[in-house]
Amino acid sequence: MDAEIELKLFIQQQDHDLLIKILNELPNSSPQGTKKLSNGYFDTTDLQLRRWDMGLRVRGFDDQLEQTIKTAGSVVGGIHSRPEYNVSIVQKVPDLSLFPNKIWPDKQNIAVINTALECIFETNFNRQTWHINVDDSIVEVALDIGEIIANGKIEPICELEFELLSGHASALLPLAIAVAQSVPLRLGKASKALRGYQLAGKSKPVATTPLDAMQPFSHDNAHSIQNLAMGLERWQLIEQRLAVTSTEQQTLLWVQLTECIEFLKHTVSLDTEKTHPLHTLFNHILETLPRVTPPDNSPTNAVPSEQLARLWRLPQYGQLQLALVNRLISAAK
Repeated sequence: MDAEIELKLFIQQQDHDLLIKILNELPNSSPQGTKKLSNGYFDTTDLQLRRWDMGLRVRGFDDQLEQTIKTAGSVVGGIHSRPEYNVSIVQKVPDLSLFPNKIWPDKQNIAVINTALECIFETNFNRQTWHINVDDSIVEVALDIGEIIANGKIEPICELEFELLSGHASALLPLAIAVAQSVPLRLGKASKALRGYQLAGKSKPVATTPLDAMQPFSHDNAHSIQNLAMGLERWQLIEQRLAVTSTEQQTLLWVQLTECIEFLKHTVSLDTEKTHPLHTLFNHILETLPRVTPPDNSPTNAVPSEQLARLWRLPQYGQLQLALVNRLISAAK
């Protein structure tokens, strides 16, 4: 078993060449080349594996095949941690009996589940990787460019992953923050697997309605970790909805995003001097957000849908998200 610890980020296709240049020039960077990866994600018709919070994949690369199952894990800020099991195979369909028996829930007939498996969706992409030494740790940085395919529908993949190969997880954030100084990045909440299930119609699509109103939270230092975690999670959920919501329905979501970022700023201000660089990032983003008011009985105050894309082009956007994740991880130690 391997414990996969990684930070997932979204990038924009137009930054592809610049990103490669930056990663090639980072101190202690060792380019590892590019591989073409073809992946089939398997489950039963009733999604038994997904209900167990498991993900099953068969990956093809360099004339090799490997089956991988990921079991239940956790996400803190933007850091994903999931146990995974990898087995080399010779066929393009998985064999669940090759995984350790201990991973399965008690009293389950795994042989029956194995015969019911089918390919739900595919992901095909080119992966360019670098190994980077950071403070006695080795981080693999992977740039994935390709597509998700399900039921004749296609969705692009343009992602950057920082995975810990050895050492300490604390090496991930400083490296990502260094890259974000030159290339616009943002936290990637939705994994390829989640996006694939959604594209295949096997998972609920991203909602387009505003989130429930924020409940009052304590604004003292004792609750700062909870507030940071809650605020970052809410930020990503609002962003997801803004990305799929029509222009006419976006107004309240923009209001909620502004409230969320102001909440995070207030949380940070409890133990941070106003001259701290974090406040400069907060102020820049808040000044850039569209100024809207919640709709009442008057016509909706529409915000151009291009506003979100322009926001994502700001380097400070991802820099602020990563700085907050770094602060959350440090405070949780």
